[in-house]
Amino acid sequence: MTNSLCTCPLGVEIEICRIDLMARYRFRLNELGFREHERMRVIQKANFGGRVVAHGTDRIAIDGDTASHILVEVR
Repeated sequence: MTNSLCTCPLGVEIEICRIDLMARYRFRLNELGFREHERMRVIQKANFGGRVVAHGTDRIAIDGDTASHILVEVR
C-alpha cells in the first residue's frame, strides 16, 4: 500500500516509491538522500503534517507540503 510521507505513523520503516515534485525540488531531495527505493524510518511528527525521518545517522525534517508529494510504502 502506497501512502504519502505526511500520513505515515511514527516508528515505521518506509521505502520511497516516487517523488511527485518538479525536477529542481527532486534534485535537492536527492542530495538529502531521498531517492526511489531508499529506506528510512519515520521518527517524529512535525507541525502541519511534516515529518522527521532517520536516514542512517542523519535526521531530516520535511515540511507537510513536500511530504505530501513523497509517496512511500511502509515496510
